[in-house]
Amino acid sequence: MAGRLEDEEYWHASEAKAFSFEDDEFGSQLCGVSKSGTARLSQRVREGMGIDSTYVSTDSLSGSLSRATISDSSQTAARPLQTLISEKSLLCILEAGNFHEKQPKGKLSPEEEVRILRRQVENRWVPPPVNDTVAKILLGYPYSLELYRSLKSKTELLDAAIAVGDGNAILAVVLFLVRTLKKNLVYQLLRTRPEAVAQYCQYLAIRLRVHELTDLLEMLGDNREASMKQFQLAVCGTMNPQRRLQKLQACFKNHFSLTDNKDRLLIENYIKLLEWQLSMAGADAEIAKALVGQPVLSSLAYTCQHHWSEPKGSISAPLTLSQQQGVSDRQFQWTVLTVRASLHSWDDIEGLFITKSWLGGKKLKAAVSMEQVVMQLHAHGAPVDVLVKYLELIDNVDKRVGLAQKLQCHKAVVNVFVAKRDRQALISYKANLHPQSEDYFYAENSLRVSTTKWKN
Repeated sequence: MAGRLEDEEYWHASEAKAFSFEDDEFGSQLCGVSKSGTARLSQRVREGMGIDSTYVSTDSLSGSLSRATISDSSQTAARPLQTLISEKSLLCILEAGNFHEKQPKGKLSPEEEVRILRRQVENRWVPPPVNDTVAKILLGYPYSLELYRSLKSKTELLDAAIAVGDGNAILAVVLFLVRTLKKNLVYQLLRTRPEAVAQYCQYLAIRLRVHELTDLLEMLGDNREASMKQFQLAVCGTMNPQRRLQKLQACFKNHFSLTDNKDRLLIENYIKLLEWQLSMAGADAEIAKALVGQPVLSSLAYTCQHHWSEPKGSISAPLTLSQQQGVSDRQFQWTVLTVRASLHSWDDIEGLFITKSWLGGKKLKAAVSMEQVVMQLHAHGAPVDVLVKYLELIDNVDKRVGLAQKLQCHKAVVNVFVAKRDRQALISYKANLHPQSEDYFYAENSLRVSTTKWKN
């Protein structure tokens, strides 16, 4: 019985208030926070956005907690508030309670009723301040832009949205301008406001409104960006490679046909690459899935792996694709080195870097440093004799010895000491090798043969 009385006392003693049309306390709250709570938070934000007290009162939260404890834990690193929201947007939120004027309570005199009705009529037909409207857009409050009829008021509204920096507010105002102004006036306003241009271009691009986007960029004088947007939409607009190729060819004809266009060669090479990929794939769906749409170097790697033995001049030969796409010597050699080394085709790599001169000797034609070549060969498990061959192509003897020791390629180090006729260094180095290893016997034999030659 006592428990039942306590329950009844709890429910009858609840602080929750019934809703009343005459009480404006409900309307003075933003997301459950009263104006007084908002004002206190606003004051703390303006003082530096730092709250030092351990206990924060939350009495203004309707029907929630009467008090909450916030622990200032040193282990939790809170992000600064400025990194999450701009200062102007935050001020709009903190001052949101000013949108709804608090109505007087109790019985109103006829003069007060007339004054309130007059204000409501004015608010219905006279446009509110632009900052208030932009803040309502930001907070998701009901708003109307139709009251802004003059060009001046619309310009002020756009500038206010840009000043707040909220993309949704900017886009809402721009779409209102597009709907209510002539196209040349809209472009005139956007020409000096790049933030609004960026939002509107993104809006048009997402909805694939290509013609409107192109007209906008061309009217703003950015013909190159307009052409590249056409190219981007042609590439991303369809997953069908044949259809994509048709769109790219039409885009090239309409927007990149001028000889002085800086991007003409880029687009032309991309079209040739897609044509090459489709011809290589043919009717094979697996090859098309692995090859079509890949970048140049990936396509080059594919042909180095599957069509290396094709004769020069053949469409599938790696060198043909490289020359067609303008691949640099360094990129070509590195791609071939990586692919052929993964297949352990060491002879192909030798022909890539070493050629015969007119007198029958060997000539080095490497666009990649020999140190990188040796490291790549070692990463793919090249034999010691192959590593020694390329280590000896490193001109700097100290770099050669250091890299050979790092890769445990002792034969290359022994050859350096033999070439320098440094018998003492060779003996000292041999002493550090395992007595039963192949490298030890190689060093010992080199020392014996070299000593005999040096004496003679």
